[in-house]
Amino acid sequence: MNRASHKSAGPACRVCGSADTRYLGPPAYRLSAHVAGVPVDLAGLDPGHYRCAACGYSFVAPPVPQERLLDCYRRAAGGHWDTSADVAGARNYPHKRDLLVRHAPGRRVLDFGCYDGGFLAFLGDGWDRAGIEPATEAAAVAASRGVRILGPTVESVDATATEPFDAVVVFDVMEHLTRPVETLAALGRLLRPGGVMLVETGNSDSWPWRRQRQRYPYCGLVEHVGFWNKSSIAEAGRRAGLELTHFEESVHTAASAPQRLRNGLHNVAYRGLRLAHAAGLQLGARARDVAMGPFPRTVQPRDHFLAVLKRV
Repeated sequence: MNRASHKSAGPACRVCGSADTRYLGPPAYRLSAHVAGVPVDLAGLDPGHYRCAACGYSFVAPPVPQERLLDCYRRAAGGHWDTSADVAGARNYPHKRDLLVRHAPGRRVLDFGCYDGGFLAFLGDGWDRAGIEPATEAAAVAASRGVRILGPTVESVDATATEPFDAVVVFDVMEHLTRPVETLAALGRLLRPGGVMLVETGNSDSWPWRRQRQRYPYCGLVEHVGFWNKSSIAEAGRRAGLELTHFEESVHTAASAPQRLRNGLHNVAYRGLRLAHAAGLQLGARARDVAMGPFPRTVQPRDHFLAVLKRV
């Protein structure tokens, strides 16, 4: 598909089905392209970045095929979060636990995309903890921390054979989903009536995101194919039988003032490389890859949101 056809016939929105989707341009990926540290095959793809005028959902189409991504996750190794006080504080685990205590009817919790079980380990033994995780090594680490792994995907879990959960947490996963409403509905079937889903993902209504659009660093990962705001997560929840009952802006990972300064300097250098590339100056291979990609660093960390969806 060429760029003209991208502009003239956008794909339907994956959330609400609207055909009123605006082409924003091609994605700006970080090069070379990796998923979970594993090289990913982008052959045969000509993706565009779109935004739905009806519900506000933004997305990349066509996405990298799911089987290619799952292969990367299966082969991924190392890089686990630990459960030190620094990590728990930077990721605001205490506040997320407080939201679960406040909104969930009990302490039986499922982490969808639990990775190595860091958040569930933080919750502690007072919670009945289960996880779904496609990365084999990470799932094994989570199991060693007392997490009961139900399977690699939600489709592999038999809802009729599983005792319902009080809460499902979905951190850093919504941006990966190519069938978000179907996935939320499947997770909702694992909740008891009145159970809740706590979601954290990037907020496409945040000011740096609105300014940089598809060049925002969060959009530069090939596995990130869907980008959310309050209106789109509410619409996806409604279609999946879930009601949005709480929404707040969040900081994904807290950064110190020196870190933010370094991030800003990286972005200044990036702008210089882009200007040099646009002017036709000769650049090395790595510098050229950076110039063609997204902004390298986030300078405003309050670019995510936390949402509570309740099973109705």
